[in-house]
Amino acid sequence: MDLTIIFRVIVIAVSAAIIAYLVNVYAKQREKVTLVLLAFFLVYSLERVYAFLGELHLIITSWVIEISIGMILSAAALAIPIALMRLKELYALPPLVGIALVAVNMVSSYSRELIVYLFNIIFYLMGFNIWYPTIDLINRVYLQNSYIALFANPVDVLLIPDLSYTYLLISGILVALPTFVMFAILTWREKSGKALGFLIGLIIISAGAAFGANQPYIPFELIGISIIGLGIFGLIDKYVFKKTET
Repeated sequence: MDLTIIFRVIVIAVSAAIIAYLVNVYAKQREKVTLVLLAFFLVYSLERVYAFLGELHLIITSWVIEISIGMILSAAALAIPIALMRLKELYALPPLVGIALVAVNMVSSYSRELIVYLFNIIFYLMGFNIWYPTIDLINRVYLQNSYIALFANPVDVLLIPDLSYTYLLISGILVALPTFVMFAILTWREKSGKALGFLIGLIIISAGAAFGANQPYIPFELIGISIIGLGIFGLIDKYVFKKTET
């Protein structure tokens, strides 16, 4: 079995274990903060499973949808330190940020696709048939080869390049910065293992995402989600901060 697939399965399994643990914690304590944590890991698991099934060609994924889930995940991460710090005046901020980011992504992405179609039609009417829709679709769904993409739809690749991943990185950084700062404050002020786990784990995952490619990103993701899990399970509190209760 491909090592990449094994890593992805482990990431999903770790996320599932964290979700099961948080469900058990909420059943016992009924804390609203636990629901925020659950929301983050549910969105995270949805994004990982969605992308994984697409890589296995079991479903036809949409880059627009995948980017949008990433935006929602960034907003969910921002909600965690706000909830932990009980900043009630900022409770509405993460949902508003998530909605705004998804709306901009949807509008820009679908507008770009429409422009690409129009340019291909214009080239066709001018006598230049440079778009091969069937090959383009097969490549998008099954092959995902950049050279085939260039041959099948040069307008999409060269004339109007897709900047959605760049948009995801920029918006993710803008949302991540206050998130990291608040987790750092929580770690310093309250000696919180959860906050430290999220701070280190999200930084590692973000650093891996900056590569923009699947292969180098996977180890970063596995290490990052594992460190976050250590914080959630209370192991950082126990062994780093020497706290018996989390």
